[in-house]
Amino acid sequence: MANLYVRAVPTADLNKNTEWFTYPGVWTSYIFILFFCWFIFLSVFGCSAGLAWTFVSLLHFFVTYHFFHWKKGTPFSDDQGMYNRLTWWEQVDNGKQLTPSRKFLTVVPVVLYLIASHTTHYQNPMLILNTLAVFVLVGAKFPNMHKVRLFGINADQ
Repeated sequence: MANLYVRAVPTADLNKNTEWFTYPGVWTSYIFILFFCWFIFLSVFGCSAGLAWTFVSLLHFFVTYHFFHWKKGTPFSDDQGMYNRLTWWEQVDNGKQLTPSRKFLTVVPVVLYLIASHTTHYQNPMLILNTLAVFVLVGAKFPNMHKVRLFGINADQ
């Protein structure tokens, strides 16, 4: 008898806090949200395209730094505190480095930086703000920074 059922391969990431990022369409939705934010800044606040991209880049910086690199643990209790000392970034793909998800999340701030810097014609202070944001975000994503707390900031007590 022929196999009539599709065999689904279970996700390798059993962490409910990070497994959603492996679902199909998440990367597309992520990019769509960035473009939607750009459109909101452009139309509602009436600023130039370059300034709107700078605002999107800075908003992306503050939101992702806070939720990906600062907050620790998971909102779920069924993991029994296994991830309490890890940030979301440290939990992604069970800490495995240089996976497609991590590469995508590293490339996004760089592309935002390039777009924002080019559309503002590399003028100060936007260039400085965008450069600081991309250095902090990309620096926090380096494999050498995995579970590293600089100067004890955000370290466990």
